[in-house]
Amino acid sequence: MRTSVQTEPLTLRRVHHAYNNVEVLHGIDLTLNNNELVALLGPSGSGKTTLLAIAGGLLRPTSGEVSILGAPPARDIARKVAYILQAGSLIPYLTVAENLHARRIVAGLKPDRARAAELLEAVDLAPKADRHPDKLSGGERQRACVAQALYTGAPVLLADEPTASLDRSRGRAVMTLLAAHAHDTGAAVLVATHDERSLDLADQTLSMEDGVLHG
Repeated sequence: MRTSVQTEPLTLRRVHHAYNNVEVLHGIDLTLNNNELVALLGPSGSGKTTLLAIAGGLLRPTSGEVSILGAPPARDIARKVAYILQAGSLIPYLTVAENLHARRIVAGLKPDRARAAELLEAVDLAPKADRHPDKLSGGERQRACVAQALYTGAPVLLADEPTASLDRSRGRAVMTLLAAHAHDTGAAVLVATHDERSLDLADQTLSMEDGVLHG
C-alpha cells in the first residue's frame, strides 16, 4: 500500500472560466482529499467537463487558482494526474496493453507488466490485450481507458463519465475500482457522472448546475 500524500491533492479557489465571453464556471471552490472518491453530478452543459479540464491542468481558468499537490499545474503533471476522458485517450496504432504501457512511460515510470495484466483482468479485457482500439466495442474502449488511468498510480485521478457506455454491472465494477484506488493508495478521485446507480460507493457527492458547484 502506498503512503498517502500529506498535502492536499487538489484545490481550486475562486475559479471562473469563460468561452467567447460567456462565463461557464462561476467562482468554483473545491478541495479533494486523500483516500476519497467524490462524485460530481450535473446535467450536460453544467460545466463538469470544463471543471475537470481545469482541475487537471488541461485548461487554464479565466481567473482563480489551481493547486495540485501544493503547487500550480506543471510539466510533470502526467505523474501527478491521471485522466479518464469522455472522448477516450487510446492511441489507435497501439494494442490495449501497449496503450497502458505508453501512458505509464509518459508519466516517467517503468512498465509494470504484472500490474497491467491485473488491471486488464479487473476490467474484463485480459483476452483482448493484444487487440487495437478499432477492434473493441465502445464499452471495451472505455474500460481500457479506466485501466490505463489506474495503471499510472497517480495521486489524483479525474474521470469524465467513465461508466457512460457500460451496463449496470460493469459500470458498478468500474466505480468499485475507482473507489479502491482512492481507499487503497491514498489517491483523490473525482468522477463526473450522470450515473446515480453507484453513488453509494462515493465518499462525497457534489452537484453542478449552470456553472455553480453545490456541496
